[in-house]
Amino acid sequence: MKNTVLIEGILLLVISLTGMTEGLRLVIYKDSYTLYDPLGPGLYAIFISIGLMTLGVVHLLAHYRKPPVMEMVPVDKKMKIRLMSTIAACVVYVFLISIVGYLLATILFFFLEFRIERVKSWPLVVVLSLVLSGFYYLLFVQYCNMVFPRGIIFR
Repeated sequence: MKNTVLIEGILLLVISLTGMTEGLRLVIYKDSYTLYDPLGPGLYAIFISIGLMTLGVVHLLAHYRKPPVMEMVPVDKKMKIRLMSTIAACVVYVFLISIVGYLLATILFFFLEFRIERVKSWPLVVVLSLVLSGFYYLLFVQYCNMVFPRGIIFR
């Protein structure tokens, strides 16, 4: 048990240090001919890496000396199928986003996820998928001016 906690903590620390390095690289080596956002991606990466590093240290300190008492809980077959379906929906989403773009891929992803999570009403699934996709599009693309993939089809 202690080995897995140690490996998890070290992985968190390595990932956070990698993110910190990239964030610092983005902050220090700026192209003078390019207009940058004052907060920019570098500071975001640094802040997220600091949080991840903190979680790694807390994880190591909390669990390495006194491992948590865990009991084996059997997972039923339906939960395993739902988990695998969610993973498959994420893989399909990553594959489709570069082909059909953010908006259509996100609508399809939410549609699949609501069906996987057993939302029974088809009209509700369609409306929720459209509303959530539209909300995220307005929030990130229109309000935050982020560039999302348009896809190969719609270029």
